Amino acid sequence: MKKRLTNIALSASIAATYMRAKLRQTLVATAGVAFGITVFIFMVSFIQGTNEYTQDVVFQQSPHLRLFNEVQIADQSLLDRRFPRMVNVVHHQKPKDILLNLKDANQALEDLAGDPRVQAASGAINTQVFFRLGSSSLNGKLNGVDLEKEDQLFSLSGKVIEGSYEEAMVKTNSILMGTGLAKLLNVRTGDQVVVTTEKGGNFPVIVAGIFKTGLTDIDKQQCYASTKTVQKLLGAPASYLTEIKVKLLDKELAPEMSHELQARYHYQGSDWKKDNASLLEGDVLRKMIVYGVAGTILLVAGFGIFNILTMMIYEKMKEIAILKATGFSDSDVKGIFLTQALVIGAAGAVMGLAFGFLISYAVSKVPFNSDVMITLDHLPVSFKPVYYITGFTFGILTTALSGYLPSRKAAKMDPIAILRG
Repeated sequence: MKKRLTNIALSASIAATYMRAKLRQTLVATAGVAFGITVFIFMVSFIQGTNEYTQDVVFQQSPHLRLFNEVQIADQSLLDRRFPRMVNVVHHQKPKDILLNLKDANQALEDLAGDPRVQAASGAINTQVFFRLGSSSLNGKLNGVDLEKEDQLFSLSGKVIEGSYEEAMVKTNSILMGTGLAKLLNVRTGDQVVVTTEKGGNFPVIVAGIFKTGLTDIDKQQCYASTKTVQKLLGAPASYLTEIKVKLLDKELAPEMSHELQARYHYQGSDWKKDNASLLEGDVLRKMIVYGVAGTILLVAGFGIFNILTMMIYEKMKEIAILKATGFSDSDVKGIFLTQALVIGAAGAVMGLAFGFLISYAVSKVPFNSDVMITLDHLPVSFKPVYYITGFTFGILTTALSGYLPSRKAAKMDPIAILRG
């Protein structure tokens, strides 16, 4: 064992001598690895920070799972039931004109409130409405909710930038309006607006507050009111609810639980993964781009290491022959050149992690003001340790592979043939 350690130390000493002899090339190779990992750390930290912030904003406005009813066309037409053995062709089949309210929704909400997996659950009424603006109409979406539970789900009160959330909770015929819609209608808190339902009914309401979520589509269309206000507007009974929104303690349970609740209550449903499929797929694509760019940079650095070690072998052929003639084994010679590659990789990786962290930290302190992203005052950057572990591992593997072939070639050299010339 002692002899083995001595051989390793001697091989490392010879490797260090060779690297000092080719100091410029060694520094260039190390800089290449450092640059690749620096770019990787910065790109993945900044892009993932942006993705995480965007996802947080979106997920703050969407439940982990939803239960609702959809307009559905019957599987069988009247002709199919009347003539079951014949081929019946029916074009443009119309669905039944039925209410989309959830049957026994209040009982379902009581059950969900007692479920240990559920953090909060709230019933809602979603309806399309119109707001008059001069001679034109603006489309809007009115959400009738239990404002207290809605605040537990989405922290809605913290997004009110004008007016009072509490006033909307206690004052009848009042609404909370998105800031984009309020600007289009040129209204402020305390103003009265007339809401027109899909069936043509007009209903005056008071703007109790104006909210801003940071999502343009929501802020330009949506309004919130109490369930009683919306039920009164629609002329619907007190049990009328069109949607149940649920937030779980563990959002990863949402797909499984959605299927369970759909089967139990015979509702349709969706979960956060389905509702945000395009956002999640875009996140995967951005990760692939980051890893692809960083991998390409490290691959170029790896070619540099490969070329440096290959040239060194050609220049040190007589020294390699003498080493082997004096008793160095093939594995010892291989270890000399592989050690050089690993030292270059480790030094470049450590430098890259340090520079990547410093650049990412500097960027995270850059002020950023936006009328859309109201909760963002600095550029978002993620500092998860997994990025640094991945970058270091990637750098070591790249340089180790780049040094393997030259070291293998050096180990296979025949010292007698070299010394004979």
